[in-house]
Amino acid sequence: MKWTIRKKFFLGFLLLFAIAALLFNELLEKTIENNTMTVIQNDLTKLQHTSKEYIKQFSQIHRAKDDLFIEYGSSIAQELSKLHAQSVAIYKTDGQFLYEAVPVNIPILMENTKYETDIDENSSNELQQAFQNKAAYTPKKLTEGTIIYFAYPVYVQDEFHGVLRFTGDYSAMYKHNQQLLHSFTLLTIILFVGVFVISLLLTSQIIKPLRTLTSATKRIANGDYSVSTPIHTSDEIGELAIQFQHMQNEIRQQIHVIESEKEKVLILEKKRTDFFHNVTHELKTPLATISGYAQIIGEKDFDDSLFLEKAAQKIRLESDRLNEMVSQLLSFSKAQSETTFKSFEVFDLFPLIQSICEDLQLKATKYAMPILITGQSFMMNGHKDEIRQVIINVIDNAIKHGLSNHPIEICVYDRITIINHSQPIPPDIITHAFEPFIHTAAKGNHGLGLFICAQIIEQHNGSISFNYQQPQTIIEINLPKLATFQQ
Repeated sequence: MKWTIRKKFFLGFLLLFAIAALLFNELLEKTIENNTMTVIQNDLTKLQHTSKEYIKQFSQIHRAKDDLFIEYGSSIAQELSKLHAQSVAIYKTDGQFLYEAVPVNIPILMENTKYETDIDENSSNELQQAFQNKAAYTPKKLTEGTIIYFAYPVYVQDEFHGVLRFTGDYSAMYKHNQQLLHSFTLLTIILFVGVFVISLLLTSQIIKPLRTLTSATKRIANGDYSVSTPIHTSDEIGELAIQFQHMQNEIRQQIHVIESEKEKVLILEKKRTDFFHNVTHELKTPLATISGYAQIIGEKDFDDSLFLEKAAQKIRLESDRLNEMVSQLLSFSKAQSETTFKSFEVFDLFPLIQSICEDLQLKATKYAMPILITGQSFMMNGHKDEIRQVIINVIDNAIKHGLSNHPIEICVYDRITIINHSQPIPPDIITHAFEPFIHTAAKGNHGLGLFICAQIIEQHNGSISFNYQQPQTIIEINLPKLATFQQ
């Protein structure tokens, strides 16, 4: 048998409610019983007090010659019976029955009048207790109701005169308590049925969307990614349906990505080929220049000191250019290597940029470009040396391509912004700023600096942008910022 959620819920609820109902009814029955006993005891205490007072006053009015109960027992019993609507029996000090008055208008007392004489071990418990100088009562359940026998010893001026036994009808009280217990039992059953019906409705509301999701899952497993899940609830099931839709959309997108992977691989391969050709071309240019000058000055009849000086300067410049290009290529290769170990650490970027600005200020001063930095603490997790390389490269480019007598502004807040004044920049260079070998080789730039910067920023889950708003060049760097807590 398959244990569905509905079956588990039903059986668990039934067992839990049954145990709770039994415990509740047991507790309620005990509570009603204890309350009934308390009421009866209070009632009998009051009965004992009033009857004692009556007998005390009676004895003062009617002076008995010998024994009060023997001479006036009949009158006392009848008056107490009328006064309390109970049967009243009087016993002598030796246990002999004297008289009992029974109200004729209470049939249950008339039918269950109990005469007992010669008190012994077979006598009623309340009588035995009364002759042992104790007040006691005995309830008795009958078919037509419940009566209570109550007996206590009577003393007048510390003189024992005998025992009074009252027989009272408490059927109404016990009947009311029984009805109360039945009412609570009925209420419990109604409550159980109501909660059970509501539970069935709730489980149906839960199971129905789960079945819909199960069916949708099977269809997706069979390759149908267009299946819809029409579940519109604001509870956890609704949240599950929303997440299921997200998962379905993600799978659909991933399938689309996989289907277009071949095209992307081809495009990537073309980019790699173009990059290789560009690198080859850029390397061949300085090598050809160096080789040309070397051949000229290496000829046997060469004797031109001015040309030799020019050739030496050109060879040095091209060698520096070649060295810088090789260094950039090595940096790029290192950034692209998947096996390079990178030790990430948490550090404050703002003081790092301040330190870089202090180091580059000397170079910027030569071009009358003061470096102005503003901002606040910027905590991040990354490779400190690589981030330093990015900031140095960007500020160095700002110095190289900036206009003299204009400041370089650096702002560090939610992002890092570097602004400098420059000559107008062609739109195609702005569009392809972060691609390799796009720029002209002005001032020693070989088009790899910003490309390497973009690679590093991307590996730190950030982004970098290049914009020109005449007459300013603006570079914005966005990096994941760690939250800081102030106490």
